[in-house]
Amino acid sequence: MSANKPAVASAATTASRQKAVWVRETRFGRWFLSTHTWYRYVLSQAIIDFKGLLAGRLPAQPRVLDAGCGQGMAFGLLEQHFQPATITGIDIDGEQIRKAKGAATELVTPTTAIHGNASESIFPAESFDLILCHQLLHHSSQQQETLAEFYRLLPPGGILLVGESCRSFIQSIPVRLLFRHPAMVQKDAQGYIDLLRTAGFVFTENDVQTSRPWWSRRCLGMAQKLGIGRDITEPTEILIVAQKPE
Repeated sequence: MSANKPAVASAATTASRQKAVWVRETRFGRWFLSTHTWYRYVLSQAIIDFKGLLAGRLPAQPRVLDAGCGQGMAFGLLEQHFQPATITGIDIDGEQIRKAKGAATELVTPTTAIHGNASESIFPAESFDLILCHQLLHHSSQQQETLAEFYRLLPPGGILLVGESCRSFIQSIPVRLLFRHPAMVQKDAQGYIDLLRTAGFVFTENDVQTSRPWWSRRCLGMAQKLGIGRDITEPTEILIVAQKPE
């Protein structure tokens, strides 16, 4: 019996780590990420804003990784705005990646969707020229490991696009009630800036965009429109265009 204890303990430890690494989104959250509201007001706008921040630095026909691709709703936007040579999506949720594989078949660009953890070494070094990491980090308790992997996957000069919801939004009552996230890993805007710089990525203040879109405000911004409540100015969203040093 004693000979089996280490194996049992190892299995329990692995299961515990997997649980800590990934907290599956609620059923409502998974549904919401398939809606037109998410696609139009969050995802599409982020891609358009990223393209603006890139300001002519987009590599020609980049090999693109969509990290935390979910259902693959960004695939078509990446094809439209970035004209990539290839698109690869990766997501830890097997149910979502099955939908992403269906989305991949609708594109002209060669596109694949892979079930896996973005923090693990699945791809060879320097496999991608551009990585989209949109709304992934605040779902992960392995933020440093994930960014280290992105650094490895990019060649010198490669681009990382990070879009995040800040702690003030993720910890708001509606989000806490309707969605699910790992505890104590969300950051404010400066926290995400510091995280990327600590990981070795470089960028200037012109490569950072913070905002408070209506959908991230208390009561969807109605309180401010009506002139009631506190005038909160802390950013709820941040976009960063970062590079691996050349």
